[in-house]
Amino acid sequence: MITGQNTGTGSLEEIAKGSRKGAQVLIDILNEYGVDIVFGHTGGAVIPAHAEINRRLEIGKKAPKFILCGQEGGAGHAAEGYAAASGKTAVVLVTSGPGATNLVTAIADAYADSRPVVFITGQVTNKLLGKDAFQEVDITGVTTPITKHNCLIRNADELGYNLRQAFYIASTGRKGPVVVDICKNAFEEKTKKGDEIRHLPGYSPSVKMDKKGAKMVLEELLSHKRPVILAGGGVISSGSGSELYSFAQKYSLPVSLTFMAMGAIPSSSGLFLGMAGMHGTAAANYALNDADFILGIGARLDDRVAVQDFGKGKKIARVDLDPSELTKSHAFISLQADAKDFLSYALGYSAAHNVDLSGWLSTISNWKREAPVQKLGSFGGLNPEHVVKKISQLADENAILTTGVGQHQMWAAQHYDFKYPGQWISSGGLGTMGFGLPAAIGAYYAQPSRQIICIDGDGSFQMNIQELATLNRNMNIKVFIFNNGCLGMVRQWENRFYGGYNNETCLARSIDCDDMCRNGDGCYTFNPDFLALSHVYKQVNTLRVTSEEDLTKRILTALRSPGPYVVDVLIDRKADVLPMVPPGKGFADLLMK
Repeated sequence: MITGQNTGTGSLEEIAKGSRKGAQVLIDILNEYGVDIVFGHTGGAVIPAHAEINRRLEIGKKAPKFILCGQEGGAGHAAEGYAAASGKTAVVLVTSGPGATNLVTAIADAYADSRPVVFITGQVTNKLLGKDAFQEVDITGVTTPITKHNCLIRNADELGYNLRQAFYIASTGRKGPVVVDICKNAFEEKTKKGDEIRHLPGYSPSVKMDKKGAKMVLEELLSHKRPVILAGGGVISSGSGSELYSFAQKYSLPVSLTFMAMGAIPSSSGLFLGMAGMHGTAAANYALNDADFILGIGARLDDRVAVQDFGKGKKIARVDLDPSELTKSHAFISLQADAKDFLSYALGYSAAHNVDLSGWLSTISNWKREAPVQKLGSFGGLNPEHVVKKISQLADENAILTTGVGQHQMWAAQHYDFKYPGQWISSGGLGTMGFGLPAAIGAYYAQPSRQIICIDGDGSFQMNIQELATLNRNMNIKVFIFNNGCLGMVRQWENRFYGGYNNETCLARSIDCDDMCRNGDGCYTFNPDFLALSHVYKQVNTLRVTSEEDLTKRILTALRSPGPYVVDVLIDRKADVLPMVPPGKGFADLLMK
């Protein structure tokens, strides 16, 4: 049955007595599900919804707070950040046509990273559908491959059960995005419906774990001499980080985390191998290469983790809530189960653990000492790894960290000292540049009392730089731009595998452009002077860090000052993200320099 917390203007029975406009039904249902924040942008097709929100607020009635973002895509990423930081289903409201299509990247990002977001889009009136009306786009057709579910609402009578289904689907099973496309007339028409609850044929998100299968997984795990637990984002979304850590401690089992699971166990733990995959640590990747048994829990095992020859010569067991994931790669044992259910069972499981792991753990300890030394390039600048460690050292213990996508993202994942599950919010499966700033805004609205930090790159930051207008509302968010004057991750691949042609990846820092970024037409300086942003966005303070001597002082200035701060950190231009598994290679081919 589809249920929701009724925190609206009355009981469902009371609401259903009268005739309401569709816009009223929408806001009543948002209230019913406890939605207090809606991210988005406005436009003609959704004016009735905005009018209803503002009418209620004007007369002191309950309605969600609408956060007007700079662009619809930014609103979508803000909702992802809100969902990740709050554990709730987030809501986005935008208009039809370009308003809806601007959301597509955020929808795909939420789908790849299993984030529960209900995306509400406006649509032209029902009578104009299919006639190429102004700002008409078949957004349900566009988003079918990148949503758990979507629907088109043609009239007010269809609003109630479709919206409840949207929240139910987004928040159950393997969580994910749902698109609800609403014709403008549906907002304006009156209906006496709105309290319907309909069952969904074929959708059964509840999974009863097979305890015999779980026991078999555990027996295999505890019988091997070189076991490794590889935990993924499913551990975070199920809220089972503490169970994972306790289970690992109970049997002294080494744990590697995928990118999406960072923070699931403390980075400082002796059992933590580090992040696995293309830019994973030596300890994690060598352990996965030499293990005789790998237990994957809530991990997709995509191509960035399951590199060439992954699993060759070893047994693999997988535990995942989504049965489709279990069919994507071979496993000796596959168990469909929620990560929390499995780990709770594992904690209560009693078995004699007679296998001596001391030699295996000693080998892992040696690997953990094998960390590449970042050599600074000839153009100078700060060591990015050291900057991440310094931010981590000076930040609040429970600070939430978001990132954009690129080299800075990998340095942050590798070197930030995570202490709790949920501290890490980044774009994993889709790798969306521009994610960091709007996601930080969403995290701020979810956890306004916690310190929110965004580590971004100079290229990624500019993908959604318009969200500084949203940040300008005096939010306590600190943005550190790792400025190396280039699109660093692509440049790294160009230099190592494609002959070093950097013309399209050079952005050039505005304060020290040099021959590195010149061509026949002279010097192109694409990067703005980030310090000057404080003159445009008056509530946003800025400063620049250029030397090791000033690093601690200026990071503390930003962290301890009220309101938003953008810190331009000039990092070394030639610093690469290491270690690195070359494309098409395996863990044994890990590059350390």
